[in-house]
Amino acid sequence: MSLDFDRPGLAETKRLLRVLQRPALEAAPLLLGHVLVRRLGKRTLAVRLVETEAYLGADDPAAHASHGRTARTEPLWGPPGTVYVYLIYGMYHCLNLAVDREGVPGCVLIRAAEPVLGGLDPLACRGPSRLCRSLGLDRRASGAHLFAPRSSLYLREGPPPPRIDSSARVGFHDAADEPRRFFDASSPAVSPFRRQRARASRPRRTRSPRR
Repeated sequence: MSLDFDRPGLAETKRLLRVLQRPALEAAPLLLGHVLVRRLGKRTLAVRLVETEAYLGADDPAAHASHGRTARTEPLWGPPGTVYVYLIYGMYHCLNLAVDREGVPGCVLIRAAEPVLGGLDPLACRGPSRLCRSLGLDRRASGAHLFAPRSSLYLREGPPPPRIDSSARVGFHDAADEPRRFFDASSPAVSPFRRQRARASRPRRTRSPRR
């Protein structure tokens, strides 16, 4: 894969924001194939997104927003591209991106990614907690924005997967018959849940070429 890992230019940023400005169920599959870049001092890490889950906001029982607006969950109400990192089981961090529009707390959980730069093990980002650990992300990143001028975490365009599969979200009984988890069907970095409740593939989408 030949990609540029510098910060995106204005035209690319606008295209990426158009993805993030969609409702969570639309944004989650469209994020697959795009690349997260993490700057850690002099080190640059880049990972290609291969698994996501959609959380629909205050009316979604599985979403943090359903418990109300608090200091911790405030980033969910931020503009699309706002980072929300939370801690589970007192030890694992999970990365989410606010989507839809400012004031509407939809978000996408980044469940897995394939390393493409930085020397990480091929399965280092298989699962949301491994991803955060490998990228050095914790709650201190919560509230940052992907396209802020000095953000140490930002998004770049990447080619979409040739095939996207879907299933119910992992670990939740609500909406068990609805596809809210999306993944690159060919990626070895997708979590083992790929074989459970997988739905029919989505056709490959077309993205506008870079300008």
